[in-house]
Amino acid sequence: MPDETSPNKPKNDNIKPYLKYSGLAFQMIGAMVLAAFAGMKLDDYFGTQNPWFTITLLVIAVVASMVLVILSLNKK
Repeated sequence: MPDETSPNKPKNDNIKPYLKYSGLAFQMIGAMVLAAFAGMKLDDYFGTQNPWFTITLLVIAVVASMVLVILSLNKK
């Protein structure tokens, strides 16, 4: 039975950060796609000439995603 100091342990530890950060990337992309879709629907519904809802929701999604990334980096 291998103990915790076996050479295989660091390999598993190196994989986890990649999974964590790739998950954050997909989360950011998903939030921005959802914000853009919702913003376009709101702009169509209210008949705005400029895409104010789309811009506002995208800015909120970017700021929220960056806050989550910063919190995740400081968590370690």
